[in-house]
Amino acid sequence: MPLLTEAESQRIQEAVAAAERKSGGEITTAIIAESDDYGFRELVFAIVVGVVAWSVAVSAQAPLGAVLDRLFWGWEPWMLSALQGAIGMLAGLVAYWVAQIPAVDRLIVSRSTMHEAVARRARRHFMESGTYDTIDQTGILIFVSLLERRVELIADRGIHAQVDAGTWDGIVARLTAGIRAGNTADALVEAVNACGDVLDGRVRRRADDTNELTDRPDQLEKGS
Repeated sequence: MPLLTEAESQRIQEAVAAAERKSGGEITTAIIAESDDYGFRELVFAIVVGVVAWSVAVSAQAPLGAVLDRLFWGWEPWMLSALQGAIGMLAGLVAYWVAQIPAVDRLIVSRSTMHEAVARRARRHFMESGTYDTIDQTGILIFVSLLERRVELIADRGIHAQVDAGTWDGIVARLTAGIRAGNTADALVEAVNACGDVLDGRVRRRADDTNELTDRPDQLEKGS
């Protein structure tokens, strides 16, 4: 399922084209469901839940023995151990399944880990998309990662020379708030417009300026 509808992508594309006409900046946008699959941490969570459930089952021999009494005419000691192990395994499997829910991921994965994952994925896309390689090094990437509800805005060296780094903080904050409110496309359009306003009059547009990068938002595979 696409992260943006065709209409939303078109609106963002038009906003980028309009913003770029104001200056020599090149704006790219990207959106991803999650910047990492966090599989290792989900597995650790499932193992911990499974071990805890098994420990509880081991301490509950009498109740479990009563259950076996109801199920069988007679039962062997190994059957109690097997039941305890099955409880632990089932709890772990359920925990791993539950950990696939984004809201649960946000609970079991630390905020710093998620921030690092988004920053790393954004830097990678900054390179892969060619945003780093414009003629005057005036590329900007607006990178949105939905699961983490995190935004990274990366400006190339040609823009850093003209714009103070703190200038982008308000744009990032408003975009992040828009994502949290469920208005991702609207917030992205607003962020693109704001970037265009910041660059207007600060980053000179060449007489022979050409559109070096795509204006269309990149919709990336999660964890890719």
